[in-house]
Amino acid sequence: MNNSDDHDDEKHQRKLNYNIEPKVSLNPISVTKVGKTIASKTYPNTMDGFWFAIDSNVIINPFDFVTVDNIYNSRTIGIVKDLQAVVPNSDDDEARKYLSSQHSLTGEQEYQKQQQVSKDYQNSMILAKAAVMANTGCKVEGRKEVISINLPVGIDKSVKFATAEEIIFALGIPEMQNPIPAGIIETTNGLQIPISLDVSYLAGPDTAHVNASGISGNQKTSYLLFLLQSAYQMLQKKESVSLVIFNTKEQDLLYIDKKEKNIKKRTEKLFDVLDLDIEPFDNVTYFLPRGKDGRPNSMHIPKNSKTYSYELQDVYDRLELLFSETYDLHYNLSSIIDYIYQSWPLTNNSLGKIIRTWTDLAEFNEYPESILSYKSSLLHFLGQLQRFRKSSMFINKKVTSKYLGKEIMEIKAGEVFVIDVATISSVEEQAFVVGDVMKSIDEMYSARHYFEDSINNNNNNNKKKKKNNNDHTKKKQKPKYILVFIDEINRFIPKSHVGRINAVAEQIMRTVIAGRSRETIIFSAQQFKSATDYRLQENIGLHITAKLGLSELATRPYSMLDEITKMNIARLNKGELVMIHPAFRHPVKIAFPKASFKKP
Repeated sequence: MNNSDDHDDEKHQRKLNYNIEPKVSLNPISVTKVGKTIASKTYPNTMDGFWFAIDSNVIINPFDFVTVDNIYNSRTIGIVKDLQAVVPNSDDDEARKYLSSQHSLTGEQEYQKQQQVSKDYQNSMILAKAAVMANTGCKVEGRKEVISINLPVGIDKSVKFATAEEIIFALGIPEMQNPIPAGIIETTNGLQIPISLDVSYLAGPDTAHVNASGISGNQKTSYLLFLLQSAYQMLQKKESVSLVIFNTKEQDLLYIDKKEKNIKKRTEKLFDVLDLDIEPFDNVTYFLPRGKDGRPNSMHIPKNSKTYSYELQDVYDRLELLFSETYDLHYNLSSIIDYIYQSWPLTNNSLGKIIRTWTDLAEFNEYPESILSYKSSLLHFLGQLQRFRKSSMFINKKVTSKYLGKEIMEIKAGEVFVIDVATISSVEEQAFVVGDVMKSIDEMYSARHYFEDSINNNNNNNKKKKKNNNDHTKKKQKPKYILVFIDEINRFIPKSHVGRINAVAEQIMRTVIAGRSRETIIFSAQQFKSATDYRLQENIGLHITAKLGLSELATRPYSMLDEITKMNIARLNKGELVMIHPAFRHPVKIAFPKASFKKP
């Protein structure tokens, strides 16, 4: 190895970094050296991790990044996983050697420092366990590519806080065509490093969908709104994107087009580090459930709002979503629902009229005997139908309100739809609204592909150029990406106890599974992953976790986390989040700016 090779190696590493130079902020605590590596039978160094003893008066925490020189001028970058105070025993030669060197301080000033160390620590030391994130590798003569080095780090090597470039390299994310700012890594020594994910890690084909969990009040929902805001801003620059946001908590999300008046300096700084605009969402339309006398049933009525409701003709083909929670082994409602769909429009022969409204359906009783296994099935169906009819959302004739499914099918690029379900008293009705929107999104994609195929056929048939241009313009009005946010998703896709999920949960899963191939991204949140169906969590690419109890972390959905990381998550402070993504070798802790839109 010569100096020129080392220089080429450094140039190559810089090429591996982001295509955007990161903005880095240092505070006055910028300590570089933190300790030295050790190794023993008790504390072995492996290709996956290493131990180091922390120098006195140095503060370091879990999720901090450190770097150690390795062979051939390479550097091994690790993330701190665990901290231990130990008293070396007779087997820990290297540990005792380090402790001895720390106690052989000379000079009056050093002697005074030593006296300040508590008695408990004079015969002990603090060890840190670091997991290897990456090695910078080395360049070998005759080969163009950099050779990765997986050898364990040596003993008595100086350990330093990692630099911004080293941290970004360690995360292993290649140069990105469409980077989405996803948060900031804040280290104990004062670095603030923006972290981005390519849109392919959010919307496929690499991975897709985002889920956040954590006990109430730990800002998991705030993070998802930040990520939505970030994705919305960045995708609008190069691609077409639309948002569908469900408001499930009081009036929390009914002000997202209004800018917060008093934005804190830290928020401004973090937005600047991420190179994002401090602006609320624009082009927002709020959809509020219809209440009594046609007035919106909502805790807040924005100016740019519409009410929504459902005629029978709107949803006759998706009644299974409305009756999804009334499944009972004693009643065969699915046969009745299927018959209504397949025989639509129904005709009431005794009255000589066509069934068009909810009232008409409630009066209809001319189902074939083959459909009704028991007469009680019809009575049960009609009883449930009357219960839903008490809601002011299910009406015979819309006057001023809209059908959500039609609005979704006509969503244009750049539009943001906020659908309020918070004041709907029944979880079944809330679930129906969510399921209906999801089904409409699926149908919209089917319609879009059909439309695009029609355009291709027109081109093949040499249609007039003007007509093709008009069709192309219409096609461009449809968004390429649709981002859907569902808070409290455990209401709509709960944990299955009998291996069967209801119709709404099944519809959400269809959208989740298809999302990777068609750029539909589901942003979801709940307190506990264990409260949702495990199939949902299996299909999530990016997991965000706030503080959780160890009993919850011991459940199946968190099996991708090692035990030490689970302990660190249980110790998180309010607002601290851990990001788990296949692109990262280990979970990382992130910060993010608070939302810039108005709070209720």
